[in-house]
Amino acid sequence: MDTTLHPDADLIDSLGGPAKISRKLGLDPSSGGTQRVQNWKYRGIPEIWRLRRPDVFGAAPGSEPPAHAKAAAALIDSRMSKRALRARLGLSTDKQLAKVLQLPVEQVEAWEEERALPAVPEVLRLLGAQAPAANASQEPEDLDAARIVPVETA
Repeated sequence: MDTTLHPDADLIDSLGGPAKISRKLGLDPSSGGTQRVQNWKYRGIPEIWRLRRPDVFGAAPGSEPPAHAKAAAALIDSRMSKRALRARLGLSTDKQLAKVLQLPVEQVEAWEEERALPAVPEVLRLLGAQAPAANASQEPEDLDAARIVPVETA
């Protein structure tokens, strides 16, 4: 492994480090989620994670969000905090909200109470502001799963 840090290492550290980021992304530490994010300090954050989770990493460098994403984000940013969404749904805890959104509890707990909700697909869908699907194919939940292959040893 190359021991030279990637420029993304500073971003990873500023966001709370690999353990915190892996929890926000819903990666299981027991299956190497924290180590995967630690490796990104040397290889860089994969573009697919930047595109899929701009609420965690910000927009990908040089990318412009689509117009429908900007409109949906503006709608949510101007109207809804996590506390307001829980009240609107009649929920009292982040655990209940996470269950409704079908997201990891840790991810929902990481959102600030009074800040605007992140424009993640689960929130957009719940608020009726879902962006149109780009295509019918589903991405795998573990974005690195397709890169893992069996290794034969002698």
